[in-house]
Amino acid sequence: MTTYRASAHGRPGGASLMGVAVLCLLTALCIPQGAEALELGGLEEVEVGARAGASFGWLYRPEDPVGAPTLLYGTAFRGTGFVVGPTARAALWKGSGAKLSARLELLYGFQSGKGFAEDVERGARIDAVLRAHSLRLPVMVELSNAWDAGGLSLAAGPELVLGVTSNATIDQDGRQSEMQTRAPSYVGAAMALGYTLNRGALTIPVELNATWNPFVAESTFERFEGYQSFAQPGRYTAAFNWQLMLSVGVRLSLD
Repeated sequence: MTTYRASAHGRPGGASLMGVAVLCLLTALCIPQGAEALELGGLEEVEVGARAGASFGWLYRPEDPVGAPTLLYGTAFRGTGFVVGPTARAALWKGSGAKLSARLELLYGFQSGKGFAEDVERGARIDAVLRAHSLRLPVMVELSNAWDAGGLSLAAGPELVLGVTSNATIDQDGRQSEMQTRAPSYVGAAMALGYTLNRGALTIPVELNATWNPFVAESTFERFEGYQSFAQPGRYTAAFNWQLMLSVGVRLSLD
């Protein structure tokens, strides 16, 4: 594999996006939802269903020292994927204008990402495609209004991501080869902004979800497991800093 030299580049910080999401959640929790105090729901309102949607993943460009040899250095890796799986929601607290619920989901996820490395001086370029499969278990607390017609909701909580399998394809001067990869497991931060259409016992939620992985290594060498040399770099970690998901689901009340 060709050796490349890193140059100085910046990248957007995940902390600022995370801070905005947390601020939105805290603001929603502080806004009065009705004149009546919230009362314990006793897990009487339970819904089960499923959701499916498309995803967009973003792996930041590695932060390698200027002039250091590097692998897979060039653009950030970006690509599409999907999620699908069963969901469950149970009401914890309910007042005249608000509802607080617990959510649990078991999702199968696929995510791809395309990027390239290049040597400007030599005009050489490597194109790469990362692919990762995972099982995702987001556990979130959701704040929504209690209107019969449905409405807006905001949720946040931890998400356990279990890496299942991964692979990568390298294209250098028209010659394709496979690169060893690994699909890591981690606990990320999940957020969801949704709108739910209520049709009696059946509800249809439409959501924009985001998952932040705080454990992605910043440098090229740290992203390889078992790195020995450029000829034997080891396994590349197929993980993404951010994943955005737009999904549609259905939920059926068990009451």
